[in-house]
Amino acid sequence: MKDAAEILGRLRARVAFSVGAEQEGVVATDQPLHALGLDSMGFVDLLVFIEKEYGVPLMASGFSPADFSSLEAVANRVAAAP
Repeated sequence: MKDAAEILGRLRARVAFSVGAEQEGVVATDQPLHALGLDSMGFVDLLVFIEKEYGVPLMASGFSPADFSSLEAVANRVAAAP
């Protein structure tokens, strides 16, 4: 199992970059992704980042919409993925 806290930190930094936040600390990890200002292109960027960085093939992984309810949910699901 991968480290969910490490994954969360990297996802938070990626979303901060995508939405133009000056500091990643302003990106809440328990809020819906759209509430963070992540648009459809930012979401696709996040998916590609996850696939490349963690080797998780999202289309074949069984992820559900609930797995993308927040950055915490995404990080936990990526950490649990084989």
